[in-house]
Amino acid sequence: MHRRRPGSVLLLALLLTAVARAQSEGPVDSPSDEPLTPKRDPLLDRAHDRMYDAVWRSSMMVDHWFGAQYPSSVYQKGVSGSIAPALLWDQFDGFQPRLRFNANFPLPQLNERFNAFIGRVDRDEFVTERSEPSGAFRRQFGPATNEETILGLGYSSPLKQGWRLDAGAGIQLGFPMDPYVKGSAIYQHGDVQKLLFTFRETPFWQASEEFGTTTRVDIERMFTGPWLVRWTSSGTLSQETSGIRGYSSIMGLRGFQGRRAFAVELGFNGESNAPVPLQDYGIKFAWRQSVLRKWLIMEVRTSVDWPKDDVTQDRHSSLGVGMGFEMLFGTEEFLARPVTF
Repeated sequence: MHRRRPGSVLLLALLLTAVARAQSEGPVDSPSDEPLTPKRDPLLDRAHDRMYDAVWRSSMMVDHWFGAQYPSSVYQKGVSGSIAPALLWDQFDGFQPRLRFNANFPLPQLNERFNAFIGRVDRDEFVTERSEPSGAFRRQFGPATNEETILGLGYSSPLKQGWRLDAGAGIQLGFPMDPYVKGSAIYQHGDVQKLLFTFRETPFWQASEEFGTTTRVDIERMFTGPWLVRWTSSGTLSQETSGIRGYSSIMGLRGFQGRRAFAVELGFNGESNAPVPLQDYGIKFAWRQSVLRKWLIMEVRTSVDWPKDDVTQDRHSSLGVGMGFEMLFGTEEFLARPVTF
C-alpha cells in the first residue's frame, strides 16, 4: 500500500486557492500597448518569497563555513530550484499524493564547479540513474520508487563536445542513513538540429545498493514544429539486481508561445532474470503552462499502461490522470519537460 502524504495535498489545495483568488482579482489597469501585470497575491507571492529567501540565505551560510566573504547578491543570483505538489491517480495504484522539491546552492568560495543540493527525489533515478528521469515527480506507472530526502555535494565540468566528467556524493536525511558516491564519464557529439548523441557511464556505490554501474545512451533531434524527439535506453548492473535493470523510451516535446508545452512518451521498463522481466509499458501525455506568474507552472497529464509487479497478477490496462504545480525559485526558465512523468 502507498503511504499517503497529506502535506502534498494541502500544498496543492493552497496553490489552487491562490490561483483562483488571483485569477478572480484580475490584472491591474495598464496601457493597452504594455503587458498586463498581475496584482500581488498575499498567499501566493509571500510563499514564493519566503522559499527563495530561505534557500539563498542557506547557501550563503554554508559557503561562509569555508571563509567566504561574497555579498548576498552572489547567492541570490546563483540559487535555483522548485517545489512541486501533485495528486495522481491510476487504476493500478489508486490515488497518489506526491510532493517533491529540490534546491541547488552555489559555493563560489569552494569552486564555481561545485554546488550543494537538497531535495526529495527518487533514489534509483538520482543516485544510481537506473530509473527513467521523471522531473519533479516519479513516473506514474511501474514499480514503487524509493523516494528519499538527500543532502549532497556535486561537481559538474563545463558542457562541451567530447568527453567530460561529473561526480557527486551525499547522504539520506533519515534513518538508516544511506550514503553514496558516484561519478559519470559523459561523451557528447553533434547538435540537436541534426543529431545529438550522448553516452553516459555512471559507476556508483551506495550502502543500500552496494557497487554498480549504469550505462545510458540518448539520441536527440529537432524536427519541424518544432518538435524535440529523444530516444533513451539505459541499463544498470549492481550487487542488488538479479540481472540488468533498465528502460527504454521515446519522448516528443513541443513548445508553444506563451510558456506552454505538450509532451508525449512511449516506453517500457524491466529487469532481466527477474520473476517478471517486463514490468511495465505504456504511453503518457502531458500539457503544462505558466499560470499567473512566470515562476508558477500548472500541469495536467493522462496515461495508459500495462503494469505487472508479480507473476500471479494478470496484465491489464491501467488508465491514469493527474494534476500538479511547479513553483520555481531563483529561475524563471520554462522547460517543456513534464514534471509528472
